[in-house]
Amino acid sequence: MTPAARHAPQNARSVWSIPLQSILPNPRQPRRTFDEAALGALAASIRQLGLLQPVAVRAVDASRYELIAGERRLRACALLGMTHIDALVLPATALGSALLALVENLQREDLHYLEEAQGYADVLREEGMTQERLARQIGKSQSAVANKLRLLRLEAPVCQALRAYDLGERHARALLRLPLASLRLEAVQRMGEQRLTARQAEALALSLLSALQQDGRPARRVLPLMRDHRLYLNAIRDVVRQMRKAGLDAEETVREQPDCVEIIVRMPRFSQKTPPAQEAKAARP
Repeated sequence: MTPAARHAPQNARSVWSIPLQSILPNPRQPRRTFDEAALGALAASIRQLGLLQPVAVRAVDASRYELIAGERRLRACALLGMTHIDALVLPATALGSALLALVENLQREDLHYLEEAQGYADVLREEGMTQERLARQIGKSQSAVANKLRLLRLEAPVCQALRAYDLGERHARALLRLPLASLRLEAVQRMGEQRLTARQAEALALSLLSALQQDGRPARRVLPLMRDHRLYLNAIRDVVRQMRKAGLDAEETVREQPDCVEIIVRMPRFSQKTPPAQEAKAARP
């Protein structure tokens, strides 16, 4: 009898054969990308040797389960066309599910540092945990958690470039020294194009910061041509989204031309007249 036919005991761990289609993904899964070649290799290993370690799930209701750990194994079994998978059914709460998924991925060396940072943020936001408690739960120091969370200050186009150029966490930390989004975007592009080491990236950030502090604005320089204009385009769209969040009726229009990309941003014109309330106050004797 499978867990789909009845509930597993809530006070004990047990392994069941569960239909793959009854297992729901973990909404708190920190890993966002999966290497297809690595999944293929794992599937080949499972075909030859079988599934050596069951996945971990928790019961949602009488016929559905939420994945806690083992998404790569689950995907590999799906690639093989398997209909059932051995699963360890845990009496885990939603919080336990989030933490177990995070810890399992932290134990793997290939979890991207931005995914790790987002995983921390998701648990803190959804569960109302403090950084100190989260650090204790995952066996890290509070400062390590805080430093990882700081990486989420980087804008989406900058994060995309960090991934595209396969730049390390020290490169990302160097970017945090720069106070302007435009400088961070320029810096990450130069780091990637010139294949700078982490030490060279830190020196670049310091030089850009020094130029900015010299007269209060970035020194004028010729930027290297970016190979992908979409990084700039995404940055502009991100600014427009922030304007909308602030209540402005802003929109952007993008037109692809043969030799360029035309971007038009429209927003309401603001009157320079004194607000009526202030005019009335000023008119009082």
